[in-house]
Order: sequence, then C-alpha cells, then structure tokens
Amino acid sequence: MNLITQGLDLLLTVKREAHRWADESYRFGGSEIAYTESDFGIPQIIALQGKIDGVSASDEPESEVSA
Repeated sequence: MNLITQGLDLLLTVKREAHRWADESYRFGGSEIAYTESDFGIPQIIALQGKIDGVSASDEPESEVSA
C-alpha cells in the first residue's frame, strides 16, 4: 500500500508541474488553450489518495478503551 501511495504522490507532483507549465504558457501567449487541473487528472488523483487513506485507516486495529 505504501508503494502505491508513493507512486500517487509522485504522479500528483508531476501533474501539478505540468499544469503549472501549461498555465504559464497560456498566460504568456504561448498557448491559446487554458487548461484546468481536471485536464491533468489532479482532482481524480487526490480523490484516489483520499480513498486509499480511508482504507488504510480502517485497516488499522482500533485501540481498546477501558472504562
């Protein structure tokens, strides 16, 4: 599970950098298309990370509370 999380973190970093470059290109006239984070799949990656975090948290044993 840790390897998947690390891979998603790396993928998210690369996608954010690509979006930043595309945004700068648009702002400085190098591109006629304004790309959004969704064009790079960034929200989908974040959602997947959230699902994995939820599964990881539910897999951890719950601590017993003594009354």
